[in-house]
Formats: sequence, structure tokens, C-alpha cells
Amino acid sequence: MAGISLIYNDVELSQWLDVTNVQRNVGTAHTNTMVKVGKSDGQLWQYMSRDAKTITVTGIITNANLANLRRELGAAIDTDEPQKLIIGDDTGVYYNAIYYGQPTLAEEWRAGTVSLSFIVPDGVAHSIATTTATNTAGTDTISFNNAGSYKSYPVITATMHGDNGFLGLASSSGGYLEFGDAESPDKIYGTKSDRALWWSYKSSPAGSNINTSCVTAYPYRLGDSRYPNAFDGYLKFGQGSSKEVATPAWASNSANVWHGPAIHGDIAANINGIRTGYFTFANRVDFQPTTRGFGRVEFNLENNGQSGIAAILRDSGDKSANRNFDCVVGTLSDTVNSLKSYVIPSSWKTFLEAKITRRGNTITWQLSEVDGKHSWRWSTTMAELGAMEITGATIWPQKYSNNADLDIELTDTKFTWENETTVTDIPNLFANGDVVTIDTQNKKILVNGVEDRGLQEIGNHWDDFYLTPGANTITVDGSSWATQPRVDIYYQEAYV
Repeated sequence: MAGISLIYNDVELSQWLDVTNVQRNVGTAHTNTMVKVGKSDGQLWQYMSRDAKTITVTGIITNANLANLRRELGAAIDTDEPQKLIIGDDTGVYYNAIYYGQPTLAEEWRAGTVSLSFIVPDGVAHSIATTTATNTAGTDTISFNNAGSYKSYPVITATMHGDNGFLGLASSSGGYLEFGDAESPDKIYGTKSDRALWWSYKSSPAGSNINTSCVTAYPYRLGDSRYPNAFDGYLKFGQGSSKEVATPAWASNSANVWHGPAIHGDIAANINGIRTGYFTFANRVDFQPTTRGFGRVEFNLENNGQSGIAAILRDSGDKSANRNFDCVVGTLSDTVNSLKSYVIPSSWKTFLEAKITRRGNTITWQLSEVDGKHSWRWSTTMAELGAMEITGATIWPQKYSNNADLDIELTDTKFTWENETTVTDIPNLFANGDVVTIDTQNKKILVNGVEDRGLQEIGNHWDDFYLTPGANTITVDGSSWATQPRVDIYYQEAYV
């Protein structure tokens, strides 16, 4: 055996020792526990356990200065715990060994014979090479063959492909490990209302335009394109006794058309980035009819530059004080449909709220007295109304030509996206890209290379989590909503 290498604790001992003999014996020492039962012959076998293994290495040392050699070799084998021992005639394996006893050195002139004894507590040899098994395509089981003749404790890494609140592992040897909470949710779902437009008329609302980008449900008088209605004049804000209303300042227009100042504002998409959700559009106005003239006010919801859905208050008679409330749809074509007109009883007050709501494909118009008891509502369901995008609003008080006008006071305008689904992403135990390392031999779990003792669950079967010789299966579990992580099993085959 002369000339073979001997490495212990990463130090080449054969630099001092020419190995002549190695005693490893066969397998491991078996200790069988027996018990005598009553007067029966023989004994009853109870169990077998493997004992520590002893390896003895003998060699010749040659050195002009044996004193220095003794000190150097002594320092190299002086360890406080088992270290790797590699013997050159079997370089594919190592033993976790610790030196014991005291070597004797039979000294001759500049030479000597020395014998070193090592205890191998677990009694087995371990492969230097590491074998890997990996799950494929997100599967939850990993099946592989352990070519060793003794059990091995693997190191397992799980690389997260998204948030995960739980990691569970079960081995075919009967061990299982659990980290986290299998019932942990990933997201909380709720609803929220979002105020997209909220105008008082104490002053000119931020982001609004007067007579610019405005739309109307009735672009022409009596639908005759020769008589285009006009956006003109301006609004005076902070009017009335409350200093909170807007009133029209009329321009002179003798063209026998409806005209007046209009205010436009954009409506942003809802919190989910869409414009087809549920909404409420509410406008309060003091609308006082007269027997002397005409007047009306349109509350338009815009659909990409045209009137989509509107509510209109009007007094269309110059010799009466009758009021009507019209439910109007300008569909995705340019057709305007007056779907319903309600004659407002004279007993109603003049301070009114005109409201439009959408729930799915259903649009509801509602007219109510403010601080009163009267109310009227009407609904219609059309698929195109559910799909209609709402992009803005135009409020337009009007008079007819240079005829007498009505008293119209705008109080407030509110548009709210309602009952929108919200999703709150909860920070979970493991995040996308986290690498969880489980060292079953040393009973440790590391997240991104840092030990996390808070994950050491009581009840984990660490000692039973090992690989047996032959066929093995490890099953991986995670949160029900999580994407299966990539799992790698690293192990070193062991031999008796």
C-alpha cells in the first residue's frame, strides 16, 4: 500500500507518512440486543444497532528531524470533532472520523514506524460526489434511486416561483417536515368605491372646461341640422345665499336654438383600469319653472366624445310652468333615444337631485326632492349600456334663443365608481425567488442563505426524514393557491 495518499481534515498526512497498511474491516460492527425470557431456550432478539467503526493506518516516517515531524503530524491530527478522512485506495468516499489514543513511534535513526487509529462514530463511508434529484414541470413528487447501502440525510432546496405561505415535505421513509401555515391566504378580496369626479360650485372645479370638449344629447333643435344648438356664455361660481352654487350668465343668441354655458370634466377609469363598471352619477340643482320662458339642463355622461347616457330636466312651455324629467340614451351609434319622460307634479319642490346608476347592463334614472318626500325612478336593461365606456361628464343649463330664461342653480356634481373589486396582496412567508434550504442532517432551515429558527416547527420528524438504499420518493406540498416551487434533492450516498 506504499505510496497511497492519506488526507485528514483537508491535510495531506502522507507528506509525513508512507502508508504501509490500512485496517478498515468489513462493514460496521453490529451490536445485537437479546433478552432471556423465562425458562425458554435461548434468548429473544430485540434489535440490532450499528456501532462505531475503527480504522487503523500504519506507516513509515523518514525525516532528518523527527522532533519537528512529531510536532507537525501531531498538530495535523489534533481535532476536537470528527473530520473527513480520505484514504487514497478508495478516493470516492470519505469517513467522518476523529483520531483517538496516542500514536506510538518506534524510532530508528532518522526513521520510524507509526500507527494511527481513527474512530468513525456513524460507522459508514460517504460518497464524496453529490447526487441530485429534481422535480420536473412543477410536479409535486420526486422519485429517484439511492445507490448507496446505507441511509443518507439529504439537503433540500426549494426555489419559489411566486408567493407561498407553506412548504411541506414527506419522505417515503416516513419523515415529514412542515414550515408555515397551509391555510395562509395570498390575497384579500374586497370592494371599494372610487370618487372619480366630485364638484362643488363654490369655485370653478379643478380640471373643468367651460364650453370646450362638451357634449349634448340634442345637438340640433328638433333634430334639424340647420339649427345647431350652441355652447355659449359662462358660469358664475360661488353664487346664491350659500355662496356654493353656479348660475349661468347667458349670451345673446337670436338664432332660435337652445344655448347656454356648459361645463365639462374628464372621468378617470376605475381602480381596476376599466370604464364599464358600476357607477353613481348624482347632480343637485334648483330648477324653477316659469310661465314666461323656456329652460332645461342636461346631465350628460360622455362616451368617447359623445353623449352616452343623460338625464334632462326641462320646462318646454312658454305659457306654463310644467316640468319634465327625461331619461335619454345616446347609444354607440349617433342615435339619441329618449326612453322615458316623467311629468313632475307641481307639488314637488324645485330643489332636486337627478341621479343615474349602472349595475351591470341595467341603467336606473332617479329624480328626488332634496329634503323632501317625493321620488321617482325608472330602469332599463340593454347590453350596450353595460359595455359603454364612461369617459367624462357635461352639465349644460340652457335657454331658448333670446326668450325669457329660468332660474337654474347648480349645487354639486358627483361621479363615483362603485363596488369595484379590490385585491390586497398579503406578504407571505415565502416570496417569489426565495430559496429555502433544508438541512435534514443538522435540522436547520435557511431562507436565502440565512438560518431562520422561527420556522423550526415543533412536531417535525427530522430523524425519520432520510433516504433509504434503493427507491425513494419525496412529496412536496405548498399553499393551495401557490405555484409549485422547483425542488432539488442533494445527497451523498453512504456505504456500510
